[in-house]
Amino acid sequence: MILKELKIDTWVGDPTNCYIILDEKSKEIMVIDPAGDVDKIVELINILEGKLKYIYLTHCHGDHITGVTGVTELKNRCGGKILIHREDAEGLNDANINLTPYIREERIELEADSRVDDNDLIHLGDLEFKVIHTPGHTKGGTCLYI
Repeated sequence: MILKELKIDTWVGDPTNCYIILDEKSKEIMVIDPAGDVDKIVELINILEGKLKYIYLTHCHGDHITGVTGVTELKNRCGGKILIHREDAEGLNDANINLTPYIREERIELEADSRVDDNDLIHLGDLEFKVIHTPGHTKGGTCLYI
């Protein structure tokens, strides 16, 4: 397994953490919270010579999903399925939940390909991640355990 942490500049003014995980055998990649500089993320995917399988969102706040310059652009350029916890899925298109009016005027339009629940398992090649529901920051916040 290769794990890379990137500090991604966002339109909020502060960088956010983005993680790229590669299963070396299958070359499958999961990107966690791509919220900004998609060119930097795509460059690393290309360096790793992997195929994007999942875009995993730990929660639905605008500084983690940024429609035009984050998740949407990454999916358009590299494919991959967007995953988010069931209880945060509605927040992807609800400005009162994702808080985009407070940090940006752009309206975010984003749909998850799949919704995950507590204790679900996500497979990336031979790697297995367990979803841990961690509500608090948002009602559908999650962590991944491997």
